[in-house]
Amino acid sequence: MLRLFYADTQQTVTFRLLVGYRWISLLLPLIWLFSPRQPAAAAIEWAALVIAASLTLYLTVTTATTNRLLLRFPALLGLDLLVSLLLVGFTGLERSPYYLYSLAPILAAAFFFRVRGGVLAATVYSGLYLLTLLLPHPGPIDVMAAIGQIISFFLIGAIFGYPAHLLQQLEQTHFELARKNIELTQRNRDLNLVRELSLVMQSSIDPAELQESILRGLVHELGYPRAVIGLYDEALDAVSSWITLDAATTDAAAKMSHVDLVSLKNEAGPLARAIKGKLVVEISSGEPPTAVEPVNRRLVTAAHYIILPLSLRGITIGVIVVDGLPADQRLSQVDRLSLDNLATHAGVALGSMRLCIDRAQQTAITEERNRIAADLHDNVSQILYGLAYGLQACSQIMPGSHQLQSVLGKLHHSVTEAQALIRQAIFSIRSDEITSDTFVGGLHRRLRLLCPDSTTALRIDLPGNFDGWPAPVRSGLFQIAQEALANAAKHARARHIVVKLIDGQNEVEMRISDDGDGFDPAAVDQTGHLGLSGMAERASLLNGTFEVISTFGEGTLLVARIPCHATETVLAGSG
Repeated sequence: MLRLFYADTQQTVTFRLLVGYRWISLLLPLIWLFSPRQPAAAAIEWAALVIAASLTLYLTVTTATTNRLLLRFPALLGLDLLVSLLLVGFTGLERSPYYLYSLAPILAAAFFFRVRGGVLAATVYSGLYLLTLLLPHPGPIDVMAAIGQIISFFLIGAIFGYPAHLLQQLEQTHFELARKNIELTQRNRDLNLVRELSLVMQSSIDPAELQESILRGLVHELGYPRAVIGLYDEALDAVSSWITLDAATTDAAAKMSHVDLVSLKNEAGPLARAIKGKLVVEISSGEPPTAVEPVNRRLVTAAHYIILPLSLRGITIGVIVVDGLPADQRLSQVDRLSLDNLATHAGVALGSMRLCIDRAQQTAITEERNRIAADLHDNVSQILYGLAYGLQACSQIMPGSHQLQSVLGKLHHSVTEAQALIRQAIFSIRSDEITSDTFVGGLHRRLRLLCPDSTTALRIDLPGNFDGWPAPVRSGLFQIAQEALANAAKHARARHIVVKLIDGQNEVEMRISDDGDGFDPAAVDQTGHLGLSGMAERASLLNGTFEVISTFGEGTLLVARIPCHATETVLAGSG
């Protein structure tokens, strides 16, 4: 827009200079009028001067209008050339005092339409000039003067057209450099924002502080009137932790406490399209971002806004809404690119901070698990071992009493079982290190501890890439399999148990089947059945599903399906 305004201003100034040239060129005919002339000739010359002065006065008064008409209809120069030729023809042709005045249309064509326009105007005028020379004249024609004038027409058209062409190129270069300077300024501003985000990420572990830094960059540095940012929760399919910064009301970022959770379930508005499609959505028609009016009133305040999803490695992190944009125009490509770059770096910063926090939490959980496991091993397990050893010694020292031997035997069995459970608990607490070997060996040991005298056969089928699965998935499947073995061996009296893991495209599936007594799943209250409810809960913590298929006398099939993108944070609360 600035370029168009500048170009229009330059053309108007050039047109005024050409009008000034016309006024100056009329000085020669005016001087010629006061030289000794015949009365008839003087009348013609006075009429020519009046016509030329009237035309020039009209151009002076209507400079802007005539300039726009000339640029829109270049053929109007033909009328000007015809008038100039009539003035020259009736005042002496090659000896006419209007020679300089007649050059004005050629100069205009050269300035406005460059070399091509100047040469074309010179060609048309020269053709008309030659036709005029062929008409009858009262006196002899100065051929050399006429030829010299025709040559001057072409020289003026070309010579003045070429500098106009160079000026146009210079103008284009100037605006290109100005545009590049604006882009470099914006890039420098973007880099400063990225640097600030990096510094905040290094010095803080609070996502809200980083969110506020992003909003300050949008409002204070980029100059947008209002911005809102929120974090996406994939499990809930909702955006929460909203923070708003409005330059018109306050410099302090405020949380949207009344709309802290914006659900995207069954949503098809711009906000859902942007987040689920990972697309930048610009709305200038006033379309609300969601179908919930209270949410819309707090998210946006104007008809024109843009929604920028934040992501890291294809995982949605959050969303930015830049609000209060000009209603009469869409964002330029440069502004869109600047916002896209900021959204990219903001997604990386927030996503990296989330990963760091998750890893720190997981490390703390792992350390606490190991501490508890060490305490169980060093204290409780050793006490139970000493108690079992003492009971066995008592049984050997007092062999006479049958009743006492029975009681001691039962106590020794209970202590031994408690030792096995403690060892299993220690192993489960440290189950983040589950591999294919520990998975197979752990289940076989579990079966032997549960049924030391049983002949129950256990077959385990693992895929080759089992060790490459996320640690929480391997740990969760192992714990589900342990509980399933306990149910099959102790309650179903199964003779054969098969544990099979299948690697699907988007999920992993574990199928545990046995040939035990079976039962009716519909008649079992799973909320009171700790085994089934525990397995279902562990699958749910991994965002998976758990299914029980059983019939009396035909055994049981347990099916757990876990999404393959389950992360370590999902299992953090599974203990």
